[in-house]
Amino acid sequence: MANELYIEVTPQDEKIAFLQDKRLTEFYQEKKGKNVVVGDIFVGTVRKILPGNNAAFVNIGLDKDAFVHYSDLGPNIKSFAKFSRTGLQGGLTGNGLQNFQFEPETLKTGNVSEVLKKNQQILVQVLKEPISSKGPRVTAEITVAGSYCILIPFYHHVNISKKIIERAERNRLKAIVNDLKPDNFGVVIRTAAQNVGEDILRKDLEELLIRWNGMVKLLKNAKQGDKVLGEPSFAISIVRDFLSYDLSGIYTNDPENYNQLEKYLENSESVSRNALKLQKGQVSLFEHFGINKQLKTSFGKVVSFSGGAYLVIEHTEALHVIDVNSGSNHNRENSQEENALNINLEAAKEIARQVKLRDMGGIIVIDFIDTKDSNNKKKIMNELVDAMKLDKASHNVLPMSKFCLVQLTRERVRPETNIVTEEKCPMCKGTGYVTSSQNIEDDIEASIKYLAHSLNFKHVKLVTHPFIAAYFKKGLISKRFKWRLDYKINVNLVPDPALHYGEFHIFDEQDEEIKL
Repeated sequence: MANELYIEVTPQDEKIAFLQDKRLTEFYQEKKGKNVVVGDIFVGTVRKILPGNNAAFVNIGLDKDAFVHYSDLGPNIKSFAKFSRTGLQGGLTGNGLQNFQFEPETLKTGNVSEVLKKNQQILVQVLKEPISSKGPRVTAEITVAGSYCILIPFYHHVNISKKIIERAERNRLKAIVNDLKPDNFGVVIRTAAQNVGEDILRKDLEELLIRWNGMVKLLKNAKQGDKVLGEPSFAISIVRDFLSYDLSGIYTNDPENYNQLEKYLENSESVSRNALKLQKGQVSLFEHFGINKQLKTSFGKVVSFSGGAYLVIEHTEALHVIDVNSGSNHNRENSQEENALNINLEAAKEIARQVKLRDMGGIIVIDFIDTKDSNNKKKIMNELVDAMKLDKASHNVLPMSKFCLVQLTRERVRPETNIVTEEKCPMCKGTGYVTSSQNIEDDIEASIKYLAHSLNFKHVKLVTHPFIAAYFKKGLISKRFKWRLDYKINVNLVPDPALHYGEFHIFDEQDEEIKL
């Protein structure tokens, strides 16, 4: 199976698509200027204790306070609170845990008011980003993730990914990491570490410790709300999580991203280090590889999946509902029960893909086509459970009811991904009336003239439909050439087949769109 990552950077955001055999299976989007992501560590101040919920609100410098439950504080919370207090007072040296005197562990049945006090400062790590009107969820069980290992301070054990099955390999990895890990740190060995050499594991742990030590140094001058340890770049954090897939291609359109990833992958033993490619060209990366088309067809309310069968996906405040419909997908030679079984089996695969692709969370109710045979119901359930095994998010599939309804619960750590597939017509702006085609040329030329004469622009980029772009380039003395002579402005024409005939956008030299 060919596994590929596509990373497109625009002035507004960064988008990453994961394709398996050219089919979109996962999608991530990060808006520019975002100030909190999963894994960031902040200096927080306890704002309010909630004894009834056994939780607390912590101010980490955002509009909404973060939420931390007692179960997310961990058994070493007293030691960690001592570490945080000492670090913020400038009393830590080295990695902060050398010769550290641990406090007694807390009980799972304890109360948050026994370990946290109002206005107390403590380090917290983001578990879930802010979603809707809720603030982020945070934890005091800090971890630092690398390519092959996850460093866990205040612990002493080495744990190995369950996906590494061979006993000899598990014993080898555990022996290596036990010798390499620093005192008072635990380590989780990731799936990507399978068959990786000792030198690579040592280097990964050393880099994690360098990042941790850098955070310890920052603590003495840190204030409430400061981010003291951040995740690597968005692209690196996603690529790191996909190293175990042995990526056959990693494509990006951004030179800075390419350089960062190249440096990161040089330290990797994964075959993915030879897969990185910088994609150049005037057509966007997602458009060039057909990803935009897959996004549009995958994120609508109605999603077709096999021979006319389709899913209807609805979102409410409390839950998501997925309805399976046969459409024209039926075989007259088969019975109704056989047709229903075949459609439901295909639907189970597509539902698992959709849930992961959209990062749907909470309660998901699936209405499969009715089947009477209990064995067929088992087959559908097994297909859904097997398909969901590929989902890294924590989830639970409940048994099918007699009405062929299945409840699925899934944890979400980021806001749900939503791609708008219906939009106001850029030609008529929703009025139903379109500007005459004769006026399109005049509108563009008037905009170019205004930018040149009134705003003194010398260079701009005009993105328009390929037909319009070809018209402006046509002839020995083209329209574009006349603009250069008449208005003293150089116009870089970029065709974009995704635009409508009468739609155009103009960008400055910093690639910021000029709103006229």
